[in-house]
Amino acid sequence: MYLHLSTSCFAHTGLISRQQPDLQMIKSTVYRLRRSGFWNLCLMISGVLLFAASSLMAQPGIEWDKAYEPVPGLQPKIVCPTDDGGIIVGRALYPSDDANYIVVKYNVNGNKEWDKTFSGNKRDNLNTIIQTTDGGYLLGGSSNSDSGQDKTDNAFASSVDYWIVKISANGSKEWDKTYGGSRADNVRSLKQTKDGGYLVGGISLSSRDGVKSESSRGAHDFWVIKTTSDGTKEWDKTIGGNMADSLVYVDQTASGNYILGGTSLSGISGDKTDGDAINHEFWVVQLAPNGSKLWDKTFNGYNYDNMKSMDRTSDGGYIIAGESASPIGGDKTENGFGYLDYWVIKINADGDKQWDKTLGGTGRELLASVKQTPDGGYIVGGSSSSDKSGNKTEARKGSTDYWIVKLNSDGSIAWDKTIGGARDTNNQLIGAFPAWDGGYLLCGTSAGIVPGNDRTVAMTHSTELWVVKLVSESNTNALAFSSGSLKFISNGNSTTQTQSVTLSANTGTPAVTLSNSKVSWLTLPAPARGSLSFTVNPEGLSPEKYTSLVAATASGYARALLKVNLHVNDVTTPPVLHSIGDKEVTAPDTLTFTAKATTANGQTKRFSLIGAPEGATIGESSGVFSWAPLVAGTYQFVVRISVAQVPELYDEETISVRVLNPAAATSVRINAGGGAYATSDGRIFEADNYYSGIDRTSTIGADVDILSTTDDELYRSGRSSDYFNYNIPVKNGIVKVTLHFAETYWGVYPGRPGDKDRRRFNVSAEGVVKLDNYSIIGHAGQPLNAVQETFEVVVIDGVLNLAFRSTAEMRDKPRVSAIEVEFVNSIPTIITPVADSYVSYGVNANTNYGKEPTLDVKATSVPELRRVSFLKFSLAGFSDITNAKFRIYGYNYQADTRVNLNLIGLDNDNWTETGITANNAPSGVSTALGTLSVTRKPEYFEVSITDFAKAQLARDKTLTLRIDQTFGGKRIIFNSRENAVFRPELVINTSEPVNSVTRLAAEEMTNETAKTGAESSVIYPNPVRTQFTLNIGNQHQEGVSLQLFNEAGRAYNIKTTELLHAGTKAEISIADLSLNEGIYLLKVQSVSKSEVLKVVVVK
Repeated sequence: MYLHLSTSCFAHTGLISRQQPDLQMIKSTVYRLRRSGFWNLCLMISGVLLFAASSLMAQPGIEWDKAYEPVPGLQPKIVCPTDDGGIIVGRALYPSDDANYIVVKYNVNGNKEWDKTFSGNKRDNLNTIIQTTDGGYLLGGSSNSDSGQDKTDNAFASSVDYWIVKISANGSKEWDKTYGGSRADNVRSLKQTKDGGYLVGGISLSSRDGVKSESSRGAHDFWVIKTTSDGTKEWDKTIGGNMADSLVYVDQTASGNYILGGTSLSGISGDKTDGDAINHEFWVVQLAPNGSKLWDKTFNGYNYDNMKSMDRTSDGGYIIAGESASPIGGDKTENGFGYLDYWVIKINADGDKQWDKTLGGTGRELLASVKQTPDGGYIVGGSSSSDKSGNKTEARKGSTDYWIVKLNSDGSIAWDKTIGGARDTNNQLIGAFPAWDGGYLLCGTSAGIVPGNDRTVAMTHSTELWVVKLVSESNTNALAFSSGSLKFISNGNSTTQTQSVTLSANTGTPAVTLSNSKVSWLTLPAPARGSLSFTVNPEGLSPEKYTSLVAATASGYARALLKVNLHVNDVTTPPVLHSIGDKEVTAPDTLTFTAKATTANGQTKRFSLIGAPEGATIGESSGVFSWAPLVAGTYQFVVRISVAQVPELYDEETISVRVLNPAAATSVRINAGGGAYATSDGRIFEADNYYSGIDRTSTIGADVDILSTTDDELYRSGRSSDYFNYNIPVKNGIVKVTLHFAETYWGVYPGRPGDKDRRRFNVSAEGVVKLDNYSIIGHAGQPLNAVQETFEVVVIDGVLNLAFRSTAEMRDKPRVSAIEVEFVNSIPTIITPVADSYVSYGVNANTNYGKEPTLDVKATSVPELRRVSFLKFSLAGFSDITNAKFRIYGYNYQADTRVNLNLIGLDNDNWTETGITANNAPSGVSTALGTLSVTRKPEYFEVSITDFAKAQLARDKTLTLRIDQTFGGKRIIFNSRENAVFRPELVINTSEPVNSVTRLAAEEMTNETAKTGAESSVIYPNPVRTQFTLNIGNQHQEGVSLQLFNEAGRAYNIKTTELLHAGTKAEISIADLSLNEGIYLLKVQSVSKSEVLKVVVVK
């Protein structure tokens, strides 16, 4: 049989907001829901046919989607399905100072049949529409207009009154009525009664005057009026408690009584016999045929519960739905999933609760409607910002989406479906309705020009009516394309040839229709099943990537979508090579860099070298350059970027590479006990230098052959004594030490046996034994055989200390032939901010957040939610900077998406941590430094800021950074310097020795507490075995604490028996720390100074 659509209408409840619900007044989220008598009859008839297998039904597919006649400035507010399969839409004028009742009727195909405007001489706001039994419509809302134009009666109040308008099926006005008291009265719900009259419901602040026969109970109340078929008032009733009560729904019950539903803030008072005077709660009231109250029921959790929709069920009871922020408790049997969830309650005819269900994800759900379906289940609809989570089974598509949930008759979930447009589109459901064929009609709005995902239509205005039709759960008919996408490429005059796909149906031979998303460049083939050929015409299109969604639809079939991509490539714009600059490298090290370039749309990059030296290469597509020169000198060549499709389009740069010889590199080579020497491979060893201790050398004749080397002379001389040191100046960092040995005495001269135990000794580097009980013959295998030993050492004070010591009296002296020291890598200095804070805007613009443990960043149109963060670093402890990197720990708090933040350098350092607000935040000259690409995973994110750090070091030795967000709308949380862990960092490399102010990530000393020429602390003895004495320098004040760090960065807390301060001489024991031999760093920290001293621990 042919089922009419429900005539109950739903109003747009506004966009999903990140703001907390207003607990002072329920001026939002209490809208309307009505049901036609014919639909109720259909539900009662179909209820006989219900079957238990409904829970097995599959999620329905999309049959079609449409955008309905966009009207600039007139946003869809109310949608009501009509008996002929069409819809009637009430639109709102924004801004609403001159609002009217604007109504548009569309037929089943989405074509406009008529539109009408009804107005008075002031402001008239339409809130609800119902279809009447004669095929016409009743409109209801509020008005402060006097008699004139379409309004017959004068206003009762200077604010607003009820205003209802009866129109015919073709939109002609038949009559209108005004009802009101002395204050604001607003229609929210309408119902045609069995006698042909009407029940008009809404909210009222008026006392007993005008046509209102009873005084207000509280802030605002339910106010219902029973009228005759021509709008003449029969009686009215005021229902309320001592606080705000907002009506959502009115209906005539099967028994002839009347039922009201809405949201209440009232406690037990007035007409309310149960309730909570603090939180919002659902409130249902039943009246007798004469309007007298029969009973009332309250349903709530322990927080915010806001009724949005209500519908009569086939058993004479009602299904109620709204939004809830409540946990489990009270009438709520399930915990919430996110900030706001759908909450659905089924009650019987007496108002007793039968079951309830919580639906939601981890984001925010705003309910729009609930309706009973012919199978006895329920269709619940609204808008969601949640990703896949909770009992939401599909990922988010736009910024907000339609979210539809089908419930079985017992409240269990049959299926749910997320429907949305392209990324960042805002899709807000107004109502979800059972359709004439067993499917569903989803009516709402969509904002965002670009089509995508489920929305195949491009929008021409900011917010338009978007309707989606679903097939029924039992309908498995479906269309399908053989491929999901096509890609056309246009290079100038050439365009990819015609491409084909096959369209098929899984059953039957339906007549199909093809449509695309309003693009002129795509030529659609004649609609048919089978092979379909598509062509494009890029003429007049600028170079860009274009996309169109092609929808194949057929009545009663789930549609098929084909994504058609057109890439119009730029064949006239040359690429731009980013500046590379001159380079420097030490032979035979490898020089690497990555050339970067900007190309126009569709262009393929091709990097090449012109006139490059032998061995130099560059990745054709990656731009990665590599060259390991062997000969010193200056080399010039060209780096070129060209377009693969059009080689004549190119850009290039001539660069110079200066190749240094090894002597100019960061390495030291010493011929121990001998003079300067050049090896066969070009390494230069200087004459013996930097030694101390017992000065003794040894040599062997020039005619003696040294095995395993071509550089015999290097091993014929050596330094050898009972103890000696080398203190070699090097760059701070990690150095590689290579020691060259050859045994030139034992096993060489008569009577001197080549016993490996004759010469044994230890070699220590920076206090750590590297060669223990070392035997030259033992490692070389025989006398006069060259052997090398290599190890790495960390140097932090600019001097590498090598110590050579005998192991026993009966063993010969240590001997070394040559020493090589090569710089491997620098040790960065890590400093944390001296100040950081975020600022907020709007009402928060004068609030300081400097002591918060987090730094927040968010871009949004809501000023109070916008966040920008600032950080300040002091560079006072540095005289030069070779590299600087900013690191900050955080994550995307609101979503799993990647969000790009702007890192900005500021020249304005005039702000303090406890004084900065949005109103006085630093501005002025700014420098874009890079992008922080933040993900959901908490971790450090970093950006190189070397050039900016160098500039600020030269300027005033203070560096200010700003972190903000251009768009994205996601809250990003970083750790601030007040956090106990993972604080922001500035990682600095410098060519100077690391001093005690900046070493070991020491906190920066402020200018106010620094004391020029202050005495440093002193440790003795040093090396240390189990105990040492520490003299605290006079630059420290009070509250001195001690920490010891090993080379791996592990910290050991040092306990003292007394409070330490400037001048204290403390005896420090490390016996209980179980330390290995090696170099440690002692951090002396006071309120005014951070100092680091080197401690050498020996056994």
